[in-house]
Amino acid sequence: MILLWGPEDYLLERRLKEIVETLKQYDGDEPEVVSLDSGETKPSGLEQYLAEVPLFAHRRVVVMRHPPWLEKSAKSSIKEWETVIESFARSKPNQLHLVLTADKKPGSRVIDGLVKNHGEAIEVPGIGPRQLADWITEKLGKSGVKIRQDALEVLVKSGRDMNYLARELERLALCHRGQTVTTDDLTGVETDLGSFSVFQLTDALVRKNTRDALQALDTLLQKGEPVTLIVHMIARELVLLGKVKALLSRGESASTIARLLGKQPFRVDKMVRSPMTREDLRFALKRLAEIDFAVKNTAQDHRLLLETMIVEICQNRRRMRD
Repeated sequence: MILLWGPEDYLLERRLKEIVETLKQYDGDEPEVVSLDSGETKPSGLEQYLAEVPLFAHRRVVVMRHPPWLEKSAKSSIKEWETVIESFARSKPNQLHLVLTADKKPGSRVIDGLVKNHGEAIEVPGIGPRQLADWITEKLGKSGVKIRQDALEVLVKSGRDMNYLARELERLALCHRGQTVTTDDLTGVETDLGSFSVFQLTDALVRKNTRDALQALDTLLQKGEPVTLIVHMIARELVLLGKVKALLSRGESASTIARLLGKQPFRVDKMVRSPMTREDLRFALKRLAEIDFAVKNTAQDHRLLLETMIVEICQNRRRMRD
């Protein structure tokens, strides 16, 4: 049992690949890797995959990325998961492995104890600006592409995660092979802090992270971003989330959904992991419509309206009249 935790999904995935490659070299055979949908899989489903010996491989690696229950400490939301994982860990299986990924160490003391006693917790720290600049330069250099210092600084300071930057670097490598990238060649990278904070806000809402969403909202309002723009951006992101959830219910994979919707795979992956349900989305969009009307037609305090909405969406606090 392995827990990989850290702020960058790109680095977590790289570490996971290293683990799988180590197992492959040890056995001389490719392990079976099973990726479970963290938002849809039930405890009984995880238990089944951890009990079955693979038929066509020597080992099975079961991966759950950012399960929402992992960082919660409420007994009602994690007790069943604790039971399944404890039973698996104590059985000391030789051919079965469970890998969990998270932004931070688990809030559950039980799972934290199980990892310490029966597995391994591996922190995968993020990288600083200088390391990020070196990574960008190296990635482009492998494709015969150079980058001007001002363009490099834009990418480093954009605040985008490494998955997003990796996609941008792939595009630059394809379009500018043998050339030097300038700021004019960059697309889709918000250099304005306000635009980035909108992204932070919508991302936090999709994850139902109240604290991060309120902090991003505060930054936006302090910089004077129009409230109507904020509402529009939130609505656009939630509509996209609804489309992703609908396609998931039809059995489509994350990669297929990204292709059908024309969105970056990393963005769809985040939405696949979102703990928001259809009822949550229906409620959130209804509240957004009410706030949009209030902002345009009443004198109510805009900050209070938005803050109340964020808390309601993230913490499922629905008014009695709903």
